[in-house]
Amino acid sequence: MNTPPTGWSDAAPQNRRRCLLRIAGLLSVSVALVGAGCRNINVVETALNDTEEVDQVMARVDRPHDAPVLQEHPLAPVTLKTLSPDRPPEYWDITLDHAVGIAMLNNEVLRDLGATVLRAPDAVQTRYMKVLQESDPRFGMEAALSAFDAQLQATAYFQDNNRVVNNTLLSGTNSIFLQDRHDYVAQLSKLTATGGQMAVRHITDYDHNNAVSNLLSTSWQTMFEGELRQPLLQGGGLTFNRIAGPNALPGVSNGILIAKVNSDITAVEFERGVRDYVSDVVNAYWDLYFAYRDLDAKRTALTRARETWQSYNAEQQQGRETGASEALAREQYFRFQSELEDAIAGKVGQRSQAYNGVTGGVFRGVNGVQLAERRLRLLIGLPVTDGRTLRPIDDPEQAPVVFDWNSIVDESLRRRPEVRAQRLIVKRRELELLAARNFLSPRLDAVAVYRVRGLGGDLAGSAETAGLRSAYSELGTFEHQEWAAGVEFSVPFGFRRGHAAVDNAEFMLARDRALLREQERQVLHDLTNTLAEVDRAYKQSEINLNRYLAAQDAVDALEANRAEGLRINLEQLLDIQRRLTEAQSRYYQSRVEYAVALKNIHVEKGSVLEYADLQVMDSMAPITTAVDEALENARNSLPARPEQFDPAAGDDGDVAQARHQSKADGGDEAGTESAKRPATAGQIRVSSRQPTPAWQPERADTRQSPAFEAHLNPEAGRNAPTADVAAPESDPSAVPAEAAEDVDWRATIRDAFEGD
Repeated sequence: MNTPPTGWSDAAPQNRRRCLLRIAGLLSVSVALVGAGCRNINVVETALNDTEEVDQVMARVDRPHDAPVLQEHPLAPVTLKTLSPDRPPEYWDITLDHAVGIAMLNNEVLRDLGATVLRAPDAVQTRYMKVLQESDPRFGMEAALSAFDAQLQATAYFQDNNRVVNNTLLSGTNSIFLQDRHDYVAQLSKLTATGGQMAVRHITDYDHNNAVSNLLSTSWQTMFEGELRQPLLQGGGLTFNRIAGPNALPGVSNGILIAKVNSDITAVEFERGVRDYVSDVVNAYWDLYFAYRDLDAKRTALTRARETWQSYNAEQQQGRETGASEALAREQYFRFQSELEDAIAGKVGQRSQAYNGVTGGVFRGVNGVQLAERRLRLLIGLPVTDGRTLRPIDDPEQAPVVFDWNSIVDESLRRRPEVRAQRLIVKRRELELLAARNFLSPRLDAVAVYRVRGLGGDLAGSAETAGLRSAYSELGTFEHQEWAAGVEFSVPFGFRRGHAAVDNAEFMLARDRALLREQERQVLHDLTNTLAEVDRAYKQSEINLNRYLAAQDAVDALEANRAEGLRINLEQLLDIQRRLTEAQSRYYQSRVEYAVALKNIHVEKGSVLEYADLQVMDSMAPITTAVDEALENARNSLPARPEQFDPAAGDDGDVAQARHQSKADGGDEAGTESAKRPATAGQIRVSSRQPTPAWQPERADTRQSPAFEAHLNPEAGRNAPTADVAAPESDPSAVPAEAAEDVDWRATIRDAFEGD
């Protein structure tokens, strides 16, 4: 039997001990490098299969009813059944600014009134939209940048060979080959912005075998190697790699520029969501305002109907009126009582919300106070019930506001989030087309390698063996240098996939450009409709005020004749009472429609956040200088909201321009908390910036007709002529600051809640 050569058994244990020490050092360095680059290392969890944490999660999955409820139980809601005259509601007077401020403090989720959070929770926009997109490990900015991160790779491979060799001449042994071999490789590589790859490697081999032809029975060989590979055609260049990223495929582009555009699109989409959310909050506020005004009209009508019924009932008992007259008056009373109950509680139905006709939503708040109040609470993030009742104290705008058509058209086409997002999509398609054309080139890579070697009996040290020093000492002399250079070429015949990618990119670009043109047409169409709605609602508010005053005068005249003992037509009296109630509600409805229409102008032209004194923190920066300048010009010419029309300004008093100061400056609860909270990505903050108004309001003649003065002061104007009720067509003063305030409507509402 063949035996190993002399010295093999003596040298092997010593070499093994030396190798084990080196292995331990290598493992220590590897663990240190891994620990420096990892945020969380849990060897027990990964290597030893500790499943305690995942078992706890699955236990909650298997028993969903045991999951904790995050929402606290609210108070019982106030309904018609639970209303008590002994417990009048505690009102929380709230302004529109305050409502928007509360909503911004609770803006983690951008709520709507369509229960989207239950039907499609993934479709609900939240304040985490942008950070989610940026942190996406597949398509985010960090993912695109990570392709150019330096990569450290290290391997250690050990083998112990013991084999019978068939050819002793070639193997250099006596038919039994014994070998102890180690391979260590450490490499640092990095992709460049031009698509090239640089790599630096350190390779060390340890070999101890029984080949008699070896110069050294135990040898260490080490080398340092540098490699550079640069694509010259396909896959090369700054443009392609910034758009598509390194090693991209046709039709798949995920470079830094694409990720940046996607991030900007997400920012614009979030701004669109905030716009819709603020618009819905404003709509809900005016819905509740109208609900109180409508309740006021119903309550007043019920009081008047009760007095009429009691009067005819007394006369019927005295034989001066027939039973039919008393029954008609009684029917009218119960009719108004039914309408009053609905005006208090409301019926689930239509509401004012975004996209119900126009982008900002048209007024459809014809429900009751309690229902409208719950909707506003839902939108602004308040508990469903907390023992208080929200009550708006701001009045709708009633001064004429004039917008310059050319200015708002330019703002709409430049600032609408939908159009801005589509323009970004077009830019992305243009980038993708540029990247796709790169695949029509063949693949030609230049490759260069340089290395320096060292061989010795020891890895390090100064001892010599067979005329050779240690491997590192020999390497340091740079006597053994090597290099290689060349090119690699490949080309697909026909470039079928490349041409398909270019065609697809061109078709996608053409489609998105067509969609952009159509979006701009739709924006102009919606802006035209909204501007027409502003004029219509303002005109209706003038007309309905005159209608309201005329109905009031008619009721007062009939009731005065009846009080003086004159006989009147009962059906005419009941009819004019119904007309008065309808005219009063319709007047306030037209005022709310006008306020909503003014808000919708800002929605259509993309300035509703400035209109509400809001701004989105960390919003998208303009892509080009031209867009930046255009946005700055539009911001400087932003139309502002006018202040309340003040009849006391005098005959030539101008309508004051809006300051609409943020409540953060006033020190209220919402503004103070908003100013204290730090800004995070996607957070909405109340801003005190004051936009410079570009519109010039019409000069309003504040002179009032004698009939209107009589309405404000019935005692002074009892004998005022009725011919002056209708204001001149050219006189915009037909919408006074506080028209038809013959009763304290808040007190009336309180009485309505207390019951009859």
